Amino acid sequence: MKRKSRMLTAVSVAAICATMAVTSASAQALSRVGGDNRAKAIGEMTDARVMEVLRSEGRVKMSGQFFATDSTDLSSDAPVILFKMAKVMETLPEMRLAIVGHTDSEGDFAYNVELAQRRAEAVRDALLAEPNNVAPERLVAMGAGSISPVASNLSDEGRALNRRVEFVLLDEALMEQKPQSATAQPFEQSSAKYAANVPENVVTPDVVDTEVLGRLEFFDGMPKPETVNKVYDNLDLIRSTTAFLDGMKIASLRGLLMGYGAEGVEPNEVVIHSGLMDARSIWLTPNTTTIYVAAHLDLSQGPVVMDTPGGLLGIVNDAAFGYVVDIGALGPDKGEGGKYLFLPPNYEGEVPEGYFAIKSTSYDHWVVLRANPDADGTTEGPVAKIKERLNLYPLVQAANPPDETFHDFTGRQYNTVHANNFHFFEEINAAVQANPTGAFSPEILGNFAAIGIRKGQPFEPDARMKKIMTEAAAVGNATARALAFSPRDPGVFFYEDRQWNSPFQRQSYEFLEDGARMLDDQTFFFYYATGITPAMTSPPVGAGSIYEVGAKDVNGEYLDGGKTYSVTLPGPVPAKNFWSFMVYSGQTRSILETDQKSGGIDSKSPDILANDDGSFTVWFAPEPPEGKQGNWVQTVPGKSFHVLLRLYGPLEPWFEKTWMPGDFIPDE
Repeated sequence: MKRKSRMLTAVSVAAICATMAVTSASAQALSRVGGDNRAKAIGEMTDARVMEVLRSEGRVKMSGQFFATDSTDLSSDAPVILFKMAKVMETLPEMRLAIVGHTDSEGDFAYNVELAQRRAEAVRDALLAEPNNVAPERLVAMGAGSISPVASNLSDEGRALNRRVEFVLLDEALMEQKPQSATAQPFEQSSAKYAANVPENVVTPDVVDTEVLGRLEFFDGMPKPETVNKVYDNLDLIRSTTAFLDGMKIASLRGLLMGYGAEGVEPNEVVIHSGLMDARSIWLTPNTTTIYVAAHLDLSQGPVVMDTPGGLLGIVNDAAFGYVVDIGALGPDKGEGGKYLFLPPNYEGEVPEGYFAIKSTSYDHWVVLRANPDADGTTEGPVAKIKERLNLYPLVQAANPPDETFHDFTGRQYNTVHANNFHFFEEINAAVQANPTGAFSPEILGNFAAIGIRKGQPFEPDARMKKIMTEAAAVGNATARALAFSPRDPGVFFYEDRQWNSPFQRQSYEFLEDGARMLDDQTFFFYYATGITPAMTSPPVGAGSIYEVGAKDVNGEYLDGGKTYSVTLPGPVPAKNFWSFMVYSGQTRSILETDQKSGGIDSKSPDILANDDGSFTVWFAPEPPEGKQGNWVQTVPGKSFHVLLRLYGPLEPWFEKTWMPGDFIPDE
């Protein structure tokens, strides 16, 4: 309980840190000097100067001179500084101060908060003791940890500035009217013969204080060396974070291909889950009701033929996870099967007749096809039909096609999901090297180039850049998770009074609205799912499928695998073919690992029961509620989860929004 209160204190002090002004240059300077110069600096920090800073800025920062690394023992400098602070408080008896301990971002967050708290308490104890004798009710100790940096944690100097103690004035009434800030100082116009009338809003002051980077200093607009280092660290972090968010679609497709390759699958060979998917295979949000077939279609050696049987539903996406073509009922073969001829970028050769010719801008492609089991739930028949005809081979072998190689991955433990750490950028680099530059937009290639990822060049970030990119991956991953599981944009929600949402709510497979690319929707989708096709965003009535994401209950709380929830789908459910719920892990976004192979439930489940009014109520819980076994999906205590509602062949009530699914209702 004690730790919890300290964590709350850290949050409260973050609010203090966000609302007060920032600097005491003389105090911060102490972190940069030593020996006689250090003693001189301390001596020059007069009582009057401390009082001036407190009353004008609201705080005094002391960086680097109170504690050794990972210690709560006060340094030899501390008594002199604390005595000066006590004398200041003596001259203003009504003054109350918060002593706030701060750390850099190295190490465990919770430990840093606790260390900062203990340091703040050590300073408070010293001020209460002889010879300072400050009354205890005038001081409060708080531990902020690493939540309010004043400088970048990417450099040693920045981390030193962040390891500090701040004395924060608690009574704002004691603050004097703050003088004009450095960023608002009037610009001195030139008195030269040919002087211009320079607007103030185009000049840069010599000192600019920022919330993110702290103090930035200039010589008449020219950034000083320390400022240059700060802004380049920040720029590299921005570029790397943008590369993570905007490059996610590229890394996601690369993750699929690398996943197959790691299991010994060569390009243009076929992976099949003949016994349906289960949680042992890590894919982004697959289902367990259809037979999955996939391949790495590689055009680097020339055109490739894909001969497909009828009855399949699938798509082909390029190296940027862009839409290339549908296969099956929504594709050129109209569900009858046929021969697709995929042409590499800038192909100038002959295109023979008898093929659905498809041009592409990349070498790498992901093919994903699905087939339905037979009416009795068995898969042997459809699998045999697939293996009888499905074949990928070079066009040059069209006269005598080789037999296809199939890899049955049913029940296999393997991963196809991109990394969320530094290795993410290695995946991006692999994609850039494997494809022509035209496979990706100039803007995204420019961003990659800015962080050292260039076609035909080695990717060898130095220690500084690797640290920045590791930080960017952490920030980007957290951002993507917020966009996917706690979206703030009302435009992704299907209904005003429901939690169900989707990155496809705007009905654009290119994530466009009014000519603008909705980047948050794009990140949401590619972090969460795979496979881009217009049929997923705006299918015809009675065809294709739609998807709704549920990650929170009716109260807006994340779904918790230790609780019991019910969801009701009003009847009749507007799905021509069938509907399903699938449960996914909050970590992997793949099927939740439980003792149920299905990982979900659908309207074809043999034991599912409808309510008397034709609606369906489904239960999500670690154990089935009494009498609800047939309508139950298993969850795991201590694990988050989220759910996809799929309607296969959505009907008019779905499009007209006259039908609405219920929210997750927790069992109180």
